Amino acid sequence: MGLPLTFYNIISPVLSRLRAGPNQFEPTQPRPDGPLIWLHAVNAANRLLVSEIVSNLSDQTPDLWVLVTTFDETSYELPDNCILQTVPDDSLESVQEFFQYWQPNVAVWLMGNLRPNLIVQAATTGVPVFLLDTGVAIEVSRSLRMWPGLRAEILGRVNHVLAGDDATALALRNAGVAPDAVQNTGVLEHGGDALPCNAAERDDLAALLDTRPVWLAAGIHLSELETIIAAHKQAMRRAHRFLLIIAPGDPDEGHVYAEILRASGVIIAQRSLGEEPENETQVYLADTDGELGLWYRLAPISFIGQTLVNRPDIGPDPFDAAALGSVVIHGPRLEPHQNLFRRLGRAGAARQVSHSGELAQTLESLLAPTLTAQMAHAAWETTTAGAEVLETAVELILSALDDSGAPS
Repeated sequence: MGLPLTFYNIISPVLSRLRAGPNQFEPTQPRPDGPLIWLHAVNAANRLLVSEIVSNLSDQTPDLWVLVTTFDETSYELPDNCILQTVPDDSLESVQEFFQYWQPNVAVWLMGNLRPNLIVQAATTGVPVFLLDTGVAIEVSRSLRMWPGLRAEILGRVNHVLAGDDATALALRNAGVAPDAVQNTGVLEHGGDALPCNAAERDDLAALLDTRPVWLAAGIHLSELETIIAAHKQAMRRAHRFLLIIAPGDPDEGHVYAEILRASGVIIAQRSLGEEPENETQVYLADTDGELGLWYRLAPISFIGQTLVNRPDIGPDPFDAAALGSVVIHGPRLEPHQNLFRRLGRAGAARQVSHSGELAQTLESLLAPTLTAQMAHAAWETTTAGAEVLETAVELILSALDDSGAPS
């Protein structure tokens, strides 16, 4: 143990007591038999990326177990081969108990706050450590400035780092990562698999809609319906054949949506009743489960629901729309997909609105096919950017797992 880490272990317990208190090591279930990868995610914003990594690892190594740790107790929806735990405090005692109990074969950290003892103990026990840049690695390279020499001691123990760009790679090398341990791959980002659909159904509906302009309101809450209707009515003044497809957030409430739509004076067709969008249909109420993949393929413009209302409900993943070539419009409420919305916004693939007038103006501007095509292409590029980085990360992790001699 180097001098900086020794000093850290003297001072850090005092700092822990000044905070809310240490989160001591408390496992919730036994360590499973077989190879175990420890994957540390900084917070809830990483949950989609965690699921993608686990899914790709499991596809190639079906008997694999993954221990997922986080700094908070946010609920993750993870596969059955995952164990979710809150990461212990960084005291030497808790960290040693953590490694003695779980005995991981490989440690993978999604970039974020560094825990000196956890990383050093991994290296000390022979566990290869990987740091994956999720867009904040440049901040990691500047962390722990209050502990002279500690950052270099920690980062010098890391086996491999995937950096998002040349500047980040250089900063990490300067901070202490071994030069040959840094690989510039681009940022590891959530991409998302394309939602499925019935191809024959898609072809039939596309033929029925013919050349009509179409937009989708995906997963909207009832409280957003009035805004959606008002925007559609305004947009229809410019394009009278404009068709709105509404996929309710709760399809079981389709009859309520239908009543409100009819009362507003628009002509609707309701999918749950077996109706189809005819020439005179202005709103097609798609009140059925599991068909967003179909609607995203038919609508070149998608408004993402649950973004105009401040509710605990989680709206659709905007990358599902973007991956299928649909331009994304959304309201100001971005949680829990804020990182995804911002990525699409930076790429010029999404527009934010706050009321029906803005939504109508945005829809009218997107009636220009050239603009919509440009934004749709930017959306597709954004959703696929992390695929190669993910493939590289999975190959490195599995190679390290093989080298560790973990029992299969």
